[in-house]
Amino acid sequence: MFKESEIDYEGVRDPGDMPRPGPARWSGVLWLGLAGAVAAALPVTGVVMWSERTPGDRVRAFEAAVVAVLGLLVAVPVLISRLRSVRESWPRHPKAALAAVFVADAAAMLVLTWVLPFRAGLLSCLLYCAPALLVSAAALLRSRTAVLMAAVGLAALFSLAAPLQVLQQHVATREWARATGLPSRSIAQVVTFPGMTQDPYSWDGRTLTAMFSLPVGPSNAWLGAETAQSGYVDPCGPVLIAEGDASRTATPPCVQEAPNLWYRGTRDDAEGYVLHRSGVTVIVTGGAWSRTNESDTAYAAERRAGLRRVVLGARTATDADLWTRSRLPHPTLLGLLLL
Repeated sequence: MFKESEIDYEGVRDPGDMPRPGPARWSGVLWLGLAGAVAAALPVTGVVMWSERTPGDRVRAFEAAVVAVLGLLVAVPVLISRLRSVRESWPRHPKAALAAVFVADAAAMLVLTWVLPFRAGLLSCLLYCAPALLVSAAALLRSRTAVLMAAVGLAALFSLAAPLQVLQQHVATREWARATGLPSRSIAQVVTFPGMTQDPYSWDGRTLTAMFSLPVGPSNAWLGAETAQSGYVDPCGPVLIAEGDASRTATPPCVQEAPNLWYRGTRDDAEGYVLHRSGVTVIVTGGAWSRTNESDTAYAAERRAGLRRVVLGARTATDADLWTRSRLPHPTLLGLLLL
């Protein structure tokens, strides 16, 4: 007599006892994962562009829509090229399975963009390919172990996103300072013009400059400017003025308003402010404030108060600030590896 537990029923196989996938199956996982990452990249980029656009920026919205649609058109042939691999695991509904893999890839990549923005470096490329590889492994291997490992892998990836972003921010800031020759972090003073977007800092060896823009018509226009220099700079000297798609220097009237604070402008025309603080001279000009029926004098007073708040709010940039406000002038080895 045989015990019931010793009987091997033909055709019945415990999912936990499935044979290990061979090299061909792992090759399919790899290629499907890469295809999924490539296919999801452009649609996700379009969604991110749309979400980050300035309200009212129709040009940016149109560009985001074009990128997303173009990405979907590119995604179809890329994914179809891997249909054979999917058919081996899902013989009845291969196209539906392939579509599900694409949606899962895109959703995971989109979540990753929110917690760890992409930078053109080896580490970012590997991290952004990881969700598609994990999803592909779960889809093609079709075992509880593969699904569990994919879930654990995605959870680990998202949990590590925050410390990895801190690392990348530090590397990006360090490499930017080295590449530009910025002598001290204290020169990078962050100011905020309400409703305006800051362009990346530019350093000419003496002055750190930031231009601020708003969407005007079909493009963005510079309407605000900040300059920062180390040491004492003549508060009544020339200042940088933003003028749409260009800039100029001017020397508006100068009045000391408080210790280490100078107003630049007249009673009817507020141009900017100059602030000396902690060994750094910060100058802000321009800005955009809504106007209704005020007189020139009242509107100038409103602009003056706004510019005063902007300059007094200046603070030394953190790694997180410089992550979005700086751009490497040329690639560096450390940046290519860790960004």
